[in-house]
Amino acid sequence: MINAILIDDEVHCLDTLSMLMADYCPEVEIMDRCLSPKTGIEAIKAKKPDLVFLDIEMPAMNGFELLEQFEQIPFSVIFTTSYDQYAIKAIRFSALDYLLKPIDPKELIAAVHKLQLQHAPPSVEQMRMLMEQMQIQNKQAGFSRIAELFEGSGSLPLDAKRQRRLAAILFTDIVGYTGLMQQNEEQAVTIIRRYGSEMKECVADHGGEMLNDYGDGSLCVFASATEAVQCAAQLQKRLQQEPVVPLRVGLHIGEIFFEDGKILGDGVNVASRIQSLGNGNSILYSGEIHDKIKNNPKFKSVSIGRYDFKNVEKPLEVFALANEGCVVPSKRNTEGKLKKRKWGNFFFSGYTKKN
Repeated sequence: MINAILIDDEVHCLDTLSMLMADYCPEVEIMDRCLSPKTGIEAIKAKKPDLVFLDIEMPAMNGFELLEQFEQIPFSVIFTTSYDQYAIKAIRFSALDYLLKPIDPKELIAAVHKLQLQHAPPSVEQMRMLMEQMQIQNKQAGFSRIAELFEGSGSLPLDAKRQRRLAAILFTDIVGYTGLMQQNEEQAVTIIRRYGSEMKECVADHGGEMLNDYGDGSLCVFASATEAVQCAAQLQKRLQQEPVVPLRVGLHIGEIFFEDGKILGDGVNVASRIQSLGNGNSILYSGEIHDKIKNNPKFKSVSIGRYDFKNVEKPLEVFALANEGCVVPSKRNTEGKLKKRKWGNFFFSGYTKKN
């Protein structure tokens, strides 16, 4: 039998989780249901549960702050939340799992089953599996919060799927992360933790919004091209301090639109393609971004050529930020998500402009 405590500030969430446990996880005995972090801490100390189901967004104290009240955490934690942006931080607390509301019974069963299999704190491999699962959940999560950035309101318009917006789009990706995970899992987890923390701070500092977190990369939007580039520069500067994170960044200005709670648009595709050309510590952007910042003395831009990207109709000129500390990719050795062009018996990927 697994002894559990449920902590959530909403009664209907506690009721729903209790019913799911009764129907799908009879091996779990609910010792207490707590409507506030304070009563949750008291219950944990008094009843010493094996497992705590913990909401993240709560008044007075969030779930992470609750856990920080304990010098050691002798119980397993399954976070339950309606928000996907806390995934990386959950890893920091060695969470057993991370369930997005409304909770899927299959995911609940799988999470409880993990506890039955483990009798020690989560290993690096378990954390890696958790991160991969959270990446999948995050990719499936909606992007409705973007409405606040462009509408100045807290709700998504009913006809949002038909509305289009211009945005400065920022894509990031950690170079070689998959290979590093296979070679040195502990180092990979350290890097992903640091990246997630720095990314969120930099985006917040420049008025942006992180719409999706893929674990080793992110999709963010800004209302200003200048703020987007400043965010990228600040982030890269921070990530060059130990432990170094080899991040590449791609930016573009384009239309985005809403479709079934997700953000789509050619601009998203282009920013992703531009990012694929980069190296660690590079910041690349389209001509649209360049036009907005070219008269700003804070930024030094260098054209690295024109490229024919997959699923992009026309070749695009790509620029690199050449400020001190930034890596400018070589024009000759650039690789990325490019179309293959046939010429005689040879194939070429994209092309560059002659100097």
